[in-house]
Amino acid sequence: MHTHKIIRQIRFLFWGILLAMAAMFFIALFTVKNIGPVIEWTLVQKENFKSVILILALGGIPASYFFHSKKIKHIDSELPFEEKLKQFKSSFFIKIVTLEALAILGLIGYMLTADNTFLYVFALLFLAYLINRPTKNNITNEIEPEETE
Repeated sequence: MHTHKIIRQIRFLFWGILLAMAAMFFIALFTVKNIGPVIEWTLVQKENFKSVILILALGGIPASYFFHSKKIKHIDSELPFEEKLKQFKSSFFIKIVTLEALAILGLIGYMLTADNTFLYVFALLFLAYLINRPTKNNITNEIEPEETE
């Protein structure tokens, strides 16, 4: 029974952060539409800022996956499933929060510059986030892949 509670917590975290990101997206669109860019940038400043955000986003996606898969591989196979699930939860949380934080950086960049490139960065990270939708089968396959084949 406790296993179902942990899986519900993982799903709640995922969907809660997803809804918060969607709300922030609409707030950013509304703000830029009504106010415009928050700061007037020179072309060089804007392009440099864009480069930094793009590098962070493109480096952060594989980094979050790498960290998560490394952490999952180091879970002791002798542990009971519930303990494995707790370790999975902490690793998964770090993974999705990393993706969410980078997506928010994209939205902040959009609000500061009103440059649509930052919306594309957000969309890429939002898609990477959605790919990680936790289901019971996905979680079980990640924690104990040899037993489900």
